[in-house]
This record gives sequence, structure tokens and C-alpha cells, in this order.
Amino acid sequence: MGQNKPTPSFNTVKKSNRQARSKRLRYSRILLLAIFAVVALLLFTCLIFIVCSITDHFKGDKPNSPNPLSIEYESITKEQSAIHEGALINVNLENKYTFPVSMENALKNIFQNSAKYDDIAYVYEVSYPDWLLNQETLAAFNTMLLKHYEETNDNNVRISSAYRDKKTQEDYEVPVEHSDFHTGYCVAIMEHGWGIKLPNNHWIFQNCHKFGFVIRYPEHKSEITGVSDYTHCLRYVGVAHATYMTQNDLCLEEYTKLLQNYTKDSALQITGMDGHKYAVYYAPATTEVTTIQVPKNYNYTVSGDNIGGFIITVHLDEPKNA
Repeated sequence: MGQNKPTPSFNTVKKSNRQARSKRLRYSRILLLAIFAVVALLLFTCLIFIVCSITDHFKGDKPNSPNPLSIEYESITKEQSAIHEGALINVNLENKYTFPVSMENALKNIFQNSAKYDDIAYVYEVSYPDWLLNQETLAAFNTMLLKHYEETNDNNVRISSAYRDKKTQEDYEVPVEHSDFHTGYCVAIMEHGWGIKLPNNHWIFQNCHKFGFVIRYPEHKSEITGVSDYTHCLRYVGVAHATYMTQNDLCLEEYTKLLQNYTKDSALQITGMDGHKYAVYYAPATTEVTTIQVPKNYNYTVSGDNIGGFIITVHLDEPKNA
């Protein structure tokens, strides 16, 4: 018979069990460390992804950050008097209108240049044959009223007021030199016949921003504009600005004040109702002559605000020398 193996002593078994537990503990620690490392790596990857997504989101959606590399700038100068000129000037009880030496080249007779449908039917009437409007304003108004007639077959619209010189303004409540009608950019409309206002839901009021017009004196903005009960007055500002003002419920005073926060490096980007893209920024007037940075490779317009600076509107869909 073979000899039986000696039975391990108690101490030997205890030592063996302790080594096994120690080994299992090391494996457990290594496994936990590995799991922790994997989880940490996953969390770090997720964090990086979230940060990149947020950054891309704000880069893509922030309307104030055009790519500065897409616009090349050059310097032009504007005299101090130029802050009183342009479609975005503020004329109200606080800011008086500065009449230019001559407005002959800027104004056109409405009656003589009224829009006709198919060169036959007039699409609106004029209450006074000598009413005048700024040329660009009249062209936009004619386009709007032609569209209105095409869609509604309604020509029951009458121009009740337009450009007013100092003498004409004496017959109205707003003091001379403080009426926006001095600018030639304002036109008041009513139904055919005196004293009959168009309803607030009229096609023209609902669609005028598509043609560059806004309601100059919204009733709920009367504390800002200083004028009430004149919601039938339209003001031409251009499609880009009319789009933004309408979408954000801003009157002209609020909008031009807002624009003072935007520079050429952080311009307000607007997609107009005409489908075109615009960048808008502000340049404060300095001394008698102000140097302004304007696009070298895009078409643009410059308007004074009649307060203290200039508003530059860049037509991003109209590169020069394209």
C-alpha cells in the first residue's frame, strides 16, 4: 500500500487561503481600475462631444457672427450731416428732421407715377395730386399694391398723406421738423373716401414687411414713438430691416437703438422675406468727418440714424465683380 500524503497543517492551509484571497483581491482591484478607466474614458469622450456640439450650435445659429473672412473691408468717410440722411433715420418728437438743400432728385410725384395693372386699371387712388414720395419708397409701394391687386382684385385703397414740407406740416398735430412725413419715406393709406381706416388684418398690413414697409406707429408702441391713433401710416425701411422689425415686434426707435450693439465684427445677420441674406452693423459718428469700414467685395448701403451714427447694410447675396 502507498503511503498517504501528509495532511497540511492548519497554518499551511491558512497561509494558502490568505494568498488566494490576496490574489483575488488584486484581480478585483485591477478589474475595478480597468472598469473605472473605461467609464472615465467614455465620460470624457461624451463631454468632448457635448462641448463640440454646443460650440457648433452657437456658431451655426448665432445671428450675430458672420464669418469675418468672407468680407474684405475698406474705409470711406461720411460728413456729420450724413447722419440725417437715409431710410433708417429717426424723426420724432425728440429728433427733428434736418431738411436738405434740395429734395428734387429724391422725390417723385405719386399721381403721375401710380401703378397700373396691365397698364389699364389703377391699383390705388391718391387723395391729392401733388403728393410726393421718395423714389425708392414709391417703387416699393407700387410693387406692393400691384401684388395686392393681383391677389385680392381690390383697388379700394387711397393714399391720404405722403411727403410734407414745413408749410404742409403746419396743418397737422406733430410739430414742424418733428414729423416723419418730412422724410419722404412715410405714406398713410385708407379706404376710398376720407376718414375710413383699413382694418388691422388688411392684406397690406399683414404683408407690407415683404416689400420693405413697417407700420410706423403701432398702437402698443405709442409711448416710444410719441404718436397714437396712426396705425395706417407705413414707413419704408427696406426688406431686411422690415423683416427683422416685424418678426421681433420692434418699432423704428427700438430697432435703431438695438443696432448700436452690433459692429462689423459681430454684425446682425438677417434673412429677409425676399430670400436674400444681409449683415447689419453700426458705426458711431465721431467728429465732423467719420471714417467707416465698409465691405470691399459686397454691395452695401449706408443710412444715418439721425441721432449719432450710421447703419451699414451688407447684401451678402450680392458680391461685387461676381
